[in-house]
Amino acid sequence: MHDVILPRLSEDTDESLIVLWFVDEGDYVDKDAVLCEVQTEKAVSEIRAETSGTVKKIHVKRGDSAKAGTLLAVIDTKEQAPVRSETPEQVHLEQAAENDSSQQAASFTRVSPRMRHLAKELGVKLEDVKGTGKGGAITEQDIRDEAGL
Repeated sequence: MHDVILPRLSEDTDESLIVLWFVDEGDYVDKDAVLCEVQTEKAVSEIRAETSGTVKKIHVKRGDSAKAGTLLAVIDTKEQAPVRSETPEQVHLEQAAENDSSQQAASFTRVSPRMRHLAKELGVKLEDVKGTGKGGAITEQDIRDEAGL
């Protein structure tokens, strides 16, 4: 366990206001990550993690004042960073699939003027055609398939 202690930030005063916490209890932090922002009469400073670990307890809440030497938080250094079950590539592919499905769900379908003309000639309603092109675009083959050709 590692104690995060409020340092003396100014020679004039030994009290600081906790302006903002950037972490919550249970969050994993890397060494040198910003934990919180504190304000004295003259300046705003960042308190950084001196070690990596999981924030177990925050002792001084946002908006509270604390004197130099006060215990701000406790970091459990034995807990490792959470292991991601998904690789970055899997996350990217899932996001791309979500984007594709949201584009297909929209009422807008990509159809070139040439394909509109072909659909009109063959008597095909474009709203009945399921696009198989990039991003759900309607291709010539899609129109011909719908027309039964």
